[in-house]
Amino acid sequence: MSILRYFVPGNFYHIITRGNNKQQIFFFRRDYLRYLKNLEKYSKKFNIQALAYCLMPNHVHLLVKQKSETTVTDFMQSLNTAYSMYFNIKHSRSGHLFQGPFKHVLVETEEYLVHLSRYIHLNPSSANLARKPENYPWSSYKYYLGLEQNDFIDKEFILSHFAKKEGVGDYKDFVDSRIDYQRDISFQKLLLEK
Repeated sequence: MSILRYFVPGNFYHIITRGNNKQQIFFFRRDYLRYLKNLEKYSKKFNIQALAYCLMPNHVHLLVKQKSETTVTDFMQSLNTAYSMYFNIKHSRSGHLFQGPFKHVLVETEEYLVHLSRYIHLNPSSANLARKPENYPWSSYKYYLGLEQNDFIDKEFILSHFAKKEGVGDYKDFVDSRIDYQRDISFQKLLLEK
């Protein structure tokens, strides 16, 4: 895993964007829905393949693949600018919504890619926002399990690494196997930050 300053077609990236001063960036259902609508729009516009996402109250995790010369930077600037404009108008505020530029990590192996998808899908459970990750409404996990349909999330590449029920059964077992572990790690991290 290495941090890059440039993007290359064909590579996978873990993108993290956080609210300024760790402030909330989603307050209402309509906020989450607007971000997802923009995520779909700009991933198609910039030829970015979205594999997984999790919208947390004050930050966002995205797992994406850059499919063309149009970079992840162009995609993220458009996505975050459009959402910031919506948010500032809707919530009668001004100024920066996001804390600096987004962070990004190159995903160098398929093994790491699969584990990263699990980490992203477990974020709500580790933050105690949902007992089971499939109960959190603002994550792509429910699409992976076939509980809801989605046209722009490409789950097939991750699920192709698993066998049962077109990958769904094994993937759910894979994710569920780390729920308590991820909660413990998050709790320990919280204690260290105090």
